[in-house]
Amino acid sequence: MAVELRVDYRNELGKSAVRKLRAAGYLPGVIYGASEETQHIKFNASEFEHLWHQIHGESVVINLIFPDGTKKMGVIQEVARHPVTGKMLHVDFHILHKGEKVEVTVPIVTVGTPKGVKMGGILEHIIREVDIKTTPDNIPPHIEIDVSGLGIGDSIHIKDLQLEGIEIDEDPEEVIVTVLAPRKVVEEVVEEEAAEEGEAAAEGEATEEG
Repeated sequence: MAVELRVDYRNELGKSAVRKLRAAGYLPGVIYGASEETQHIKFNASEFEHLWHQIHGESVVINLIFPDGTKKMGVIQEVARHPVTGKMLHVDFHILHKGEKVEVTVPIVTVGTPKGVKMGGILEHIIREVDIKTTPDNIPPHIEIDVSGLGIGDSIHIKDLQLEGIEIDEDPEEVIVTVLAPRKVVEEVVEEEAAEEGEAAAEGEATEEG
């Protein structure tokens, strides 16, 4: 999926200029990339928020359209927000070139209900996004993993992801999702182990006294 965003270059820099820009309903941003000069841009805040909700924060190629008709392909690299209100303050775009590999972060979503969950287990989703490197035309909006076959104690690791033409820049042994045993069972096991340790300690004391 590719979406469009109308942008324009901006020459007024500094805190005062940025405050006026936001007051006028615009967001400041920058564009950069390989063989690209870093440039400051601005765009309508409402249009960007609509786009952001449309893509649900996924790694989607965006066609940045300038007033003279020039188009540049890019992906959102970072969205800076106000630490208290959460309001968007600034956006970085990484410009893409055909055939050039780019590093992006994509979300991981699960599909299906694990058979272990149906038996009372708990699905724990540990890694929710992953850093990948691939060409612009091969960037997935997200990575789906089927968890329906997972039983209690089963896990899916980074090394289990098979993505054609995509390099994954993560530890292959990292666990993405796992199905935990029901809490009651875990508590019973812990209590049983504690009891066994207590019995062993008592036997040891009795032996020493004997």
